[in-house]
Parts: sequence; C-alpha cells; structure tokens
Amino acid sequence: MNYNINLGGWNSIFAVPSDVVDKYIKIASGSNIKVLLYFLRHCGELLNDEIIATALSMNEEDVKDALSFWVQVGLLTMSDGVYSPMQAVHEAARPQEKEPAVSGVSASVTVPSGVTAKDAEFAAVKAAALRSPEFSPAEIADTIKSDDKIDFLFKTCETLYGRPLKHTEQNAIITITEHIGLPAEVVLMMVDYCFSINKSSPAYLKETAMNWMENGITDLASAERQISMLQAKNVAESSVKSMFGLNRALTQKEKDFVNLWFNVWNFDSEMVKLAYEINVNAKGQFAFPYISKILENWHSKGIATAEQVNDENIKRQEQQSSNSSFDVNKIDELLLQDYE
Repeated sequence: MNYNINLGGWNSIFAVPSDVVDKYIKIASGSNIKVLLYFLRHCGELLNDEIIATALSMNEEDVKDALSFWVQVGLLTMSDGVYSPMQAVHEAARPQEKEPAVSGVSASVTVPSGVTAKDAEFAAVKAAALRSPEFSPAEIADTIKSDDKIDFLFKTCETLYGRPLKHTEQNAIITITEHIGLPAEVVLMMVDYCFSINKSSPAYLKETAMNWMENGITDLASAERQISMLQAKNVAESSVKSMFGLNRALTQKEKDFVNLWFNVWNFDSEMVKLAYEINVNAKGQFAFPYISKILENWHSKGIATAEQVNDENIKRQEQQSSNSSFDVNKIDELLLQDYE
C-alpha cells in the first residue's frame, strides 16, 4: 500500500532564524519583515531592489532600508553586493558601546571669548545631533526595554505614524532623548504638535527638539506654553493668508509682522482686515509694512476696535486737521526707510 501525506501549503517551507522573533520582532517594521521573508524564500535567486519592490508593492528606498536594518542587527552581512547569513550572529548582534551623550564641554574644546560654557555645551550637543549618531536596532531595543517612558514614547509615535517606525525614525527619537537630552514626556508633546502641523520627518523632529532645548523648553509647563504660542501663530498666519488671498507660504519677515499684530499688539482679525482695506483703498494693493504702520499707529493711541477707528476719524474731520489716525504721506516716508 502506498501512502501520500498532503501538507497543502506546508509542502514548501523555508527557514527563518529564531532571532527574528526572539529579538527583533518588536523593533522591526512590517516592511523589514516582508523584505526578509521574501529574501529568505528566494534564497539563491538573483534579486535586486526593483524586483523585490515590485513583488511587495513597495518603493525601492524602503527595500534598501529594510536590508540595511537586517545588516545592522547582525542577521545578514553584505559583501560586494552579495548578502549572506552573518557568522556568529550572537556575537555580531551584541550592542556596541555607544558614545555617551554630551553633558559638558570637552577640555580639548576652545571656547571663544564672549561665548558662555553653556552656549558652547549646547553647540556641541547640536553638532552631535546633526551628525545623526547611528544607534543599532539592538541598542534601540535595549533602551526601550530599560525605560518605560521611552517605550511609551515609541508606542505613541507608532500610533501617530499609523505603522511601525522605520529605523531612521527610531534613530531620530533616540537621538532626541539621548543626545539632545529632551525628556521623554516633553518629546511626546513635541512630536504630537509636529504631527498636528503635518511636519513629522526625522530631520524636522530633531531640528524642533534642538530649538526647544536651546530655548529652555525642557518641562511640561514650558512645553505647553510653547505649543500654545505656536498654535496661536499658526492660526494668525492662516487667517492672514486667507484674508489677503495668499496661496503661498509666508516669508519669515511676513510671519514676524503677523506675530506682532496678533500676539504682541493683540489685534483681532477684524482690525487687521480693516488696516488691510485702508491700505488697498489708498494704494491699490497691500504691503505688509504699510499695514503694520497703520496698526502701529492705532496701537500707540490705544485704538483696538473699528468703532474707535471711526471715532478717531470723526474727531479728525471735526478738527479739520491734517493729522489723522493714519497719515498716508507719513506712512509712505516710513516705508521708504523700511520696505525693500
């Protein structure tokens, strides 16, 4: 009698290293796992980034990033474009001793005159962060396991991204906490804000973190104040763009004007719009410095409402004086000095 065992899908199997599950399943992204499985399944075949990307409906950069991940953790090694299993995997995957975060100015660093030790220290931290220190996946995993706050931070970031973090994103977060030195709870607020304005690239996160650190935004209270201030600026800038019919990003100088109007002089949208209309009626087009001079005039006189502007104009007409709440000729003279 002949026997046949039909294992169905199990008739064709391939091996997956235990370390993939035991060590790296938590930190490997879905793309990393997919690329590795495809790679192992087609072992011995001639593959390239394009073939793998097409088979997995991914872009080639993600394929390269995934293969780089498995090389960094020590599962694979690459020589002359050929990938092969790493010999003595456990030894290769052992985390290298990472450089300590910069916590002071090295004695070998010469601090220029006029620069405080604190400024020099932060410059050193910033330089280290800009060099994008590379943390291995094993180091990142160890950090996550040893710090509940970092673990929660990573989980929250994955929720915000809607997927497992790529290695570059993981590296950026660890750089922010380990090198730049921003506390995990503050990083959490910063990342959430960055996502709210659709700016979540690793480079932008690190740049924002360095800016916060430089300005002393290192606790929850100061982070809340910073976010409230930034949100107020964003609302003001959006309001002005809509009001002025602008379909482009504001320049830094224009952003400074908007911040001055709304957040320093505390004018509302109605008053800014009124100044805009006065400008356009007088000149046929608007100019930020022109509008700012009108608002500055009102601010110096304590004028904060449209009714007060109207009262001022009536008063001027009654006195039949050449002076007004906004003197067009005077504004033009000032613009010649300020506006380029």
